[in-house]
Amino acid sequence: MASRLVSECGVVKPFPRIYPKRRTTPNASFTSIPAASRNNSIRSQHFDRNWALNVSVAPPPPPHFDRVVEEQRQEEEDDEEEEFFNPGAPPPFKLSDVRAAIPKHCWVKDPIRSMSYVFRDLALVFGLAAAASRLNSWFVWPLYWFAQGTMFWALFVLGHDCGHGSFSNDHKLNSVVGHLLHSAILVPYHGWRISHRTHHQNHGHVEND
Repeated sequence: MASRLVSECGVVKPFPRIYPKRRTTPNASFTSIPAASRNNSIRSQHFDRNWALNVSVAPPPPPHFDRVVEEQRQEEEDDEEEEFFNPGAPPPFKLSDVRAAIPKHCWVKDPIRSMSYVFRDLALVFGLAAAASRLNSWFVWPLYWFAQGTMFWALFVLGHDCGHGSFSNDHKLNSVVGHLLHSAILVPYHGWRISHRTHHQNHGHVEND
């Protein structure tokens, strides 16, 4: 019934053939090729197929491949841990180690040498002031401000050493020299000395420092 079509007049007509009939005979073009050529073509296709399969298959990994990968991963993790720095962790050394690394002659307090630094810095302070007053030039005054500010910082450092007790072993000498030097640069010596000592006793503490 599928091969016939009923028209409008009731006449049964054969259904138009769209697809050709399946051939029952062998392909003429294939049979026309000589047997030797057909065998060579089959061998070539078989060789190409085997070659593609052989290339696409990856060689199996060596038996120690997993161990090598694990070692590399462990090394990368160790490198990351070494690069990571935790500022909250305690240092890998103690204060006694730092003291032991400093030469013994650096712990000797020489008051004569300390006072020589005081006189030297005071001489430079008065010398800069005298030179700037004598020249009295718009070009010299900015240079004087910078140089004199540096020397005032030197006076503060000497008073700082007096507050720490590293200026000399004499507590009275430290207090007098520190008070005079810090008063010259308008810094209250004893108030600063007490607060600075508290700062060093609680250095790095979030609440007490």
